[in-house]
Amino acid sequence: MAAKKTPITKSEVRQDEIHDRFIIIAPRRQKRPHDVAKHQDVPIKSKDCPFCQETKLMTQPSLYQVGPDDWWEIKIFKNIFPFVSPDNPKAYGYQEVVIETPHHNKEMAEFSEAHIYRVLQSYIARTKAHAKNKKIKYILIFKNHGGKAGASLVHAHSQILATGFLPSHIINKLTRARRYRIQRGTCYYCNIAVREMQGKRKIYGDKYISVFTPYASSYNYEVWLLPKRHVDNITMLEEEELKSMAKMMKKIIKKVNQLGLPYNYYMHQAITEKDEHFYMRICPRRDTWAGVELGSRLIINTVAPEDAAKFYRGK
Repeated sequence: MAAKKTPITKSEVRQDEIHDRFIIIAPRRQKRPHDVAKHQDVPIKSKDCPFCQETKLMTQPSLYQVGPDDWWEIKIFKNIFPFVSPDNPKAYGYQEVVIETPHHNKEMAEFSEAHIYRVLQSYIARTKAHAKNKKIKYILIFKNHGGKAGASLVHAHSQILATGFLPSHIINKLTRARRYRIQRGTCYYCNIAVREMQGKRKIYGDKYISVFTPYASSYNYEVWLLPKRHVDNITMLEEEELKSMAKMMKKIIKKVNQLGLPYNYYMHQAITEKDEHFYMRICPRRDTWAGVELGSRLIINTVAPEDAAKFYRGK
């Protein structure tokens, strides 16, 4: 008879060797008292939404569009409030807004898998376009959903950032991943996918994508979606892999919505590194990093990834 698995109750220090972080899994801290009110998101009415009206943004030519003008599904525009731009050599780059739907107050968990697939195709199209620019070194695809996750508008959207520099923490991560590959003769991410899909942090999986909560999760209920095939970036995913990712994204985001949590997701691409292992991180934002995290860079996670995986596997 198999031993009964018990939930983690004591604190445990875990190291994320590739991201160079120490995470303290501390489930008991969930019970600490709070008397500070949680921030509540206040929806903007559609009549005030810049993605619903004939605003400066929506009247400029789109960079990419799915569907005809009078019945479009997805549009991508230049960000009209960029912090990098192609005419600024001191902060060179591009920022784009991906308007994921014309419908106000309809969010990704409500999209069909086919629509999420088309959102991913939109990311691919713009990633390919930016990768042709020899000045671009880094592309980040990301989504902020909810005020605590940094969203300033309710209307479903994500963003693409392409810069002429590579952030130092990405360089460090790539360096450690390369060292791991040299020392052990294999990819860290390929190894972690195999290991996690055999253990209690596994959530779902098929022949294309592994979905799990990482051992040293930085965020409550953090999830990784990692292609089983070693691919360098999102543009290399084949149709069935992309459809599988869309299916898994919908499942995970629906579960995050059950928790009532804001979330971020993001995907990195270093143009100067041709042998990354592409993956997506979905990071719900329940706890706020405070003095311990900011002062020591120790991250306190009050939900053990094993317990988070069990939640995601539940119906």
